[in-house]
Amino acid sequence: MMLAAFADPVFDSQRTFRELLQAMARPAVPRRLPVLPPSPAPVMPEAMAIVLTLCDATTTLWLQQPNAEVAEHLRFHAGLRLADQVQQADFALIDDPTSMPALEGFARGDLRYPDRSASLIVQVEGFRTDRGPRFAGPGIRHTEMLAIEGLQDGFWRQRAALSAQLPLGVDLYFVAAQHVVAMPRTTRLLEG
Repeated sequence: MMLAAFADPVFDSQRTFRELLQAMARPAVPRRLPVLPPSPAPVMPEAMAIVLTLCDATTTLWLQQPNAEVAEHLRFHAGLRLADQVQQADFALIDDPTSMPALEGFARGDLRYPDRSASLIVQVEGFRTDRGPRFAGPGIRHTEMLAIEGLQDGFWRQRAALSAQLPLGVDLYFVAAQHVVAMPRTTRLLEG
């Protein structure tokens, strides 16, 4: 039996979109998502809220662990197309960040069209704002401290390597515990 999506698709997606805009405007700061729709495993409701808000029939999504139930749910509720290869995807849904593909494999745009890059929705274990690395960049007044739990070793080194290619890169949404943290490509990890 097909799970429902947003109870009120128009207003719920608008509310979620506003939070996603705020998350991008204030990188590295957890934002509470206003609506968590039902979602087939292994997709977390937080990730599903983002997919239902940002994806439609004009976008492609790559699933790290595709299965028939998730594919059917996404096609029915969002009308999107699934990509077979990471470099073909407008969006990617990562449900196991410890085994995700290298960031450089995703679409990073090109110099004429840097917006033709992928946005990754990464399910993680949680966030800590009282410890962790410090981040800086547009939207961050001085620095923000944030630990993202459950990422693979070397993730931030991969991200730093992509930062050298600005304006090319990928944008990241991390989700856990009813929250989203955005990391646009312009947000940088500070050393030490």
